[in-house]
Amino acid sequence: MIKFNKDVMQALHTLEEKKIECYAVGDCVRWALAGTRTYDWDLVAFCTPEQLKETFPEGEVLSKSQDVIRLDYSVENEEEGSIIDIRSVDGNLEELLEKRGFTIDAVADNPEKNLVDPFNGREDIKKKLVRTIGPASELFKKDPIKMLTAVRFVAEMDFDLHKEVFQAISENSRALVNYNISEIRAEIDRLLVGISAGKALSIMAESGLMASVFGEDVAKRMNHTEMKDFSMLCDNIDKTHQVRLRRWGLLFTVLGKRKALKAVERMSFDEKTDKYMTDAVKQMHAINFLGDPTAFKKFLYTYGEEEYHFLHNLSKAQRIIYDQPSHKIEGRNYLYDTIKTNREPVFPDDLVIDENDLIQAGIVETVERAREVLGYTTAIVHMKPKRNTREDLMKAARKFSKSKFAVKTRYVSWMR
Repeated sequence: MIKFNKDVMQALHTLEEKKIECYAVGDCVRWALAGTRTYDWDLVAFCTPEQLKETFPEGEVLSKSQDVIRLDYSVENEEEGSIIDIRSVDGNLEELLEKRGFTIDAVADNPEKNLVDPFNGREDIKKKLVRTIGPASELFKKDPIKMLTAVRFVAEMDFDLHKEVFQAISENSRALVNYNISEIRAEIDRLLVGISAGKALSIMAESGLMASVFGEDVAKRMNHTEMKDFSMLCDNIDKTHQVRLRRWGLLFTVLGKRKALKAVERMSFDEKTDKYMTDAVKQMHAINFLGDPTAFKKFLYTYGEEEYHFLHNLSKAQRIIYDQPSHKIEGRNYLYDTIKTNREPVFPDDLVIDENDLIQAGIVETVERAREVLGYTTAIVHMKPKRNTREDLMKAARKFSKSKFAVKTRYVSWMR
């Protein structure tokens, strides 16, 4: 029997009042049995989607089939509030649990009833062992994504794979090479932020699963340096903060640029994540050599503060992974702090002139062109912050609006 918090108990009592049988299943039960407190709960209710919606009219419908309702109490109580997802199901509870594939994931509980554990999942949780319900090879052939689910359990809970499970993954790993990439990405998202991500990544490499992320061609052609960096990543990634984007960046940057970009493209990230990963691959060398104030401001302007901080923190994580010296990080911290302390201009919004000034002076005719010219003009104050005056900037703006050569050479300091 596990401990249910008041939000979950209230949801269960509401269902019972409607004569609807309900159980907690999956991650929340597994974490609770392992002794970890959880605020994300998954419940199954034996009823129709219509009955579920009638019971919780205030709930958010999460699925197209309208069979999942979310009750979010986290906003009301940030410290103790839970998020409860309730799925309407039919059939037999034991059959429902068997479909989950793994013994540790096939345990259900209701505080008013007995804990349901038909496949001895509690014992495997005590042993910290990932084992399948039935032959592992049959499960993975039928549902290949379960191979990554098994490794994700390793990452999330520091469990070990049963030897039959590891062997079955090794035999069937190629089934994921052309699998739905969004499902692969969702599993890796969770795996990378686990407490034992390094162990899980090692298993993926040893079993052949890494090809599902990098692509078969890239995974097969990793050179000696890439393999060495990947090994160090596996050994040390758990020393870094459990930040999703940062750990994705760590994973891709073990590869050479061409291979890494191919792997990033394969994952079909959302637009923001794709840009972060692409820039991580292309710009990590550049960011590590930002020792000059002008170059630093140019970089900050080009990529924006949010992405700069992502790349900066990724660089800090790489220092931990590869045991690198800290002086480059300390140098960037000094440059950034100096800019902020002295309020030195970096972005067009920091300039003493704006788009209207350029249009009214007849330098440009449109707002779009004015923004473009102001962007070029920031180079003046990147090199000499004291030139953030109307006279200097308007003069520079006129030059940049007329001369493509001036634009291309705007960061060049000409000798006199």
